[in-house]
Amino acid sequence: MLSAYLDENGKLTLGEKEIPKIGDDEILIKVIACGICGTDIHVFKGINKGKPNIIRGHEFVGEIVEVGKDVRDLKTKDTVIVDPNIPCMNCYQCRNGRIHLCKNLTAIGVDLDGGFAEYCALPSKQAYRLPDNIEPIVGALAEPLACAIHGIDRVNIKEGEDVLIIGGGALGLILTQLAVNGGAGRVFVSEPYKEKRDLAFGFGANRVIDPINEDLLEVIKKETRGKGVDVVIEAVGSGKTILQAINAVGDGGRVLFFGVAPEDVKIDISPFEVYRRELTLLGSFVNPFTMERAVSLISNRRINLYPLISEIIPLQDIERGVEIADSGRAIRVLVRP
Repeated sequence: MLSAYLDENGKLTLGEKEIPKIGDDEILIKVIACGICGTDIHVFKGINKGKPNIIRGHEFVGEIVEVGKDVRDLKTKDTVIVDPNIPCMNCYQCRNGRIHLCKNLTAIGVDLDGGFAEYCALPSKQAYRLPDNIEPIVGALAEPLACAIHGIDRVNIKEGEDVLIIGGGALGLILTQLAVNGGAGRVFVSEPYKEKRDLAFGFGANRVIDPINEDLLEVIKKETRGKGVDVVIEAVGSGKTILQAINAVGDGGRVLFFGVAPEDVKIDISPFEVYRRELTLLGSFVNPFTMERAVSLISNRRINLYPLISEIIPLQDIERGVEIADSGRAIRVLVRP
């Protein structure tokens, strides 16, 4: 089967691999589509390290073509989405319900072969069946949706609160919809590309901000009569926008670091400012116990993911897909083996 992986030198490589064999509790799926996310781009560009010879891709949907003899709740021809994160269930964090913080966490598409291939074998417990009313291609965005749900849980937006989302990429636009649906009073979105700003407005944002031609902090100050917003979700992952987030939030407010910053990015934060303004700074990592909720939101038309798909490319063109995804203009590029 054709697959995309990192070679020994860390270079994205297309090559043939054997179709994987499955164990008794595993399934084999034929991949329908797999998203190129920011983490993949960081690895392919050498910003973050990746394991050699591992097939990348962790945002994917597929059709089951084979099930192991111990699999009971899934069958061939089922369409499934994949939770890539596999906890050990034995460490301190797992035993205290924080499976995403597992000290032995492994991930499909990171530590184990993933979705940039024609086929993928995985434990059946990592698969969630998609209802028939969901177009399969949209299932490739279920995993990022699940991550966004966890982020919203972490920041705990209350009805009527003002929320600023910095970044209108796929996750920023998903977070916009979740904030609107969750009862935020006003939702502001800062995004340099007009097409993404237009989508944010269509998804219910009250005010979209062009940070290239407008002063983000001045806009927020004016719109909130100088107090700042109650919640900021940083969905870019850069030092500059993280500092903007801290400066835009009001006293007593909450800032969620949602964007994945490169590991070497550092920022200067005044502990006295955090103390005096009583700020809450939060992180959000992956998707613990939120995959079923993601499926429910998609199935019941409570969120719209289809407009976030910018382009669908064949696996043979994955290098071009990475370039498109890294350009900033695309929202989500899907690879379709």
